[in-house]
Amino acid sequence: MKDRDYMRSAIAGAIGALRRGDEDYALVLFGRLAGSAGLPVRQGVLELADANVTMLRTLTGHHPDDNLIFTVDDDGPTAPGEQAGSIDDAAPAQRSTARILLALANGYPEDADLHLDIVAAAQDRNATGQVFAYMMGWTLELLDLCENSGHPVPGWLRPVLAGH
Repeated sequence: MKDRDYMRSAIAGAIGALRRGDEDYALVLFGRLAGSAGLPVRQGVLELADANVTMLRTLTGHHPDDNLIFTVDDDGPTAPGEQAGSIDDAAPAQRSTARILLALANGYPEDADLHLDIVAAAQDRNATGQVFAYMMGWTLELLDLCENSGHPVPGWLRPVLAGH
């Protein structure tokens, strides 16, 4: 349990540093996390994804036992007459990040693990770090949405909001 607490503390500290604009300190914390034996980045991805699912449910007013299906909607700009892009058209790390989040949101943790296995087996040695970075970006956005609308966040991320 101490490993998980350490990992959460490092992630929360890095998020707080990013929100303060201190990218250098955030990188130091990410480096410690990545270099910690027994604390792989993949577990950090899962912790962030789980926190993101919790925040998504909170923002939408749903509970874990609600029978919902979460999907991804590309709400980016589209040219007239052009259809929104498919998740399959996204960059590999972004696609994997979305699939990991959706697997957890829809109650398929084994599928999230499978997507992480695929990322870990990629030829690009930075793929897992890229997935972590995307997940971190989504966490920052969800924290802002929760904070701005008065919705709660997972307890281990609360110090991040106070340090904003």
